[in-house]
Amino acid sequence: MLAPAQAGAGDKKSLVARRMFYDLMELPPETRRALLWELSPAEARHVYAAAYEVAGTSYHLWVDDPVGFVEQVLGAVVWSVPRRFMTALTTHKQVAVPSCFGSSKTFSCGQMVLWASLVHPAGTNTVVTLAPLWRQVARQLWPEVRAAHTRAGLPGTIDLTQFKMPDRNGLDTVVAYGIAASPHQEAAVQGIHAANLLLVVEEAGGIAHTIGNNLAGLMVGEGARMIAIGNPPTDEVGTWFEKLCADPEVETIPIPAWETPNLTGEDFGVCQSCPGGGHSPARHMVDRAWIERTIRVHGRKSNYVRAKVDARFPTGTANATIPADWVEAAARQEEPDGGIRLCDLGLPEETAEWKVHERAWVRLGVDVAADGGDELAIARIVGDLVTVEHVSSGPENGNSVHVAGVILKEILRAEALARRLGTKAKVRVKIDGIGWGWGPAGQLEKWRQEGVHGAEIVTVIVSEGTNRRPDEESMRPYRKRDEMWLAGRSLVRPDSDGACRVRLRLDELTLAQLSAPKLSTNSNGFSVVESKPDMKKRGLSSPDRAESVLLAPYEPAPSRNRVRLLA
Repeated sequence: MLAPAQAGAGDKKSLVARRMFYDLMELPPETRRALLWELSPAEARHVYAAAYEVAGTSYHLWVDDPVGFVEQVLGAVVWSVPRRFMTALTTHKQVAVPSCFGSSKTFSCGQMVLWASLVHPAGTNTVVTLAPLWRQVARQLWPEVRAAHTRAGLPGTIDLTQFKMPDRNGLDTVVAYGIAASPHQEAAVQGIHAANLLLVVEEAGGIAHTIGNNLAGLMVGEGARMIAIGNPPTDEVGTWFEKLCADPEVETIPIPAWETPNLTGEDFGVCQSCPGGGHSPARHMVDRAWIERTIRVHGRKSNYVRAKVDARFPTGTANATIPADWVEAAARQEEPDGGIRLCDLGLPEETAEWKVHERAWVRLGVDVAADGGDELAIARIVGDLVTVEHVSSGPENGNSVHVAGVILKEILRAEALARRLGTKAKVRVKIDGIGWGWGPAGQLEKWRQEGVHGAEIVTVIVSEGTNRRPDEESMRPYRKRDEMWLAGRSLVRPDSDGACRVRLRLDELTLAQLSAPKLSTNSNGFSVVESKPDMKKRGLSSPDRAESVLLAPYEPAPSRNRVRLLA
């Protein structure tokens, strides 16, 4: 790893070094990079000093060579596709990189922030990183920037999302900083100017048109550049990022999973991020097992696979009841500052580190395997914390007493948790009563009357009408099953700051099931969620786990003896 040292203006000038610097800068980046490796330590010091005196920074040697900067200054390794888009940024004003999941895109962006911050003198350049949410800025990209800066022993200081360098007068100057660019914060991306400007747009699939249009206004002058990188959205079509990637004036370099190192066998050195290293960076990237599992869970033709595997934008043919992006947002919700961890409550079966609050209402949702098939799934919601506590399949689930016993175990756990939290409300258990669910529900009600447990047992007949007057705000559900799914949709929908009303702590299959059913409208204008049989025709599994999750917070209107459907 090369380590250029800043040289003072009063240092002895070396005509030979200056001549060498000028000669090096005349060479193509690859040739210059090779010659720099061959310099002796003494020669290198003189050349760096000459670069500082002539160009204002020793790192100007890599002004048109981000790959060389990453390798020779940061001591990192870069695989083939990032090498392409890093290089493209030196010859194109705008570069777009639609990427699959797990392609090391955030790591690569962190390296580029340091490159663009250092190859120009402090005070003449600015690097601005943007993402839709603050936590994406502060907790995803900038930790990579800080880590690379520390490993390479670079000058300047970096705090949470800001990089400062001393200028020629010794005054600290901000050369790079990060901002959140939510749809309602247009002012955040206005008034950004510098002789040399690089915009690094992370999670570009979530950038709103209002923000993207303002970014285009910043691309003024020869020194302005932008790279936009991220997963394509899984549900929304016609996004700013999609239109940017389709712009013929933008250099677009996709990263499908099939071109990543674990799929191609590309060897690109040793990991620099993990203590001790000793393994390939590809260990942290997408692999064949993940791809195959994702295709199996979501379906090969799903928009989720198009986005996360193929790095392609969604088609407008599928209207998801709950968009996958929303499900992911609810799954990424951070733990609250207050509350207590489940594992600290002193209950033997509560071992998770997720937080709950005192007096939180504890509710269960149960999807009973139809005729013993599919899966028996039991979900739990404690305040805003949603988990799946039991999943099983097999012939024993055809025995209603056995199923009732499994549910009873989760009820007793829930009641113990409620007592420890000081919750006054009774545990409430919602059971899908269609078909096989009647038996376990009846048995549990009998046990309640006998004092075996004290929970409220609510049988939900999801094929019934909602027994509520429909309104536009609720999207006019047709039956209780539709109402249950639309109620879940409202719980996971993120607000403008990315906050959701629930924290989903669920396995990958459950998360996939939540975003699987399509939403349509019947002839009378009511919203209808795709049925389980129709989903199976599309090659998808029955969303038993998802429906247990949705049942847990769902509070249906009381059933009538005879319910007339709305149409």
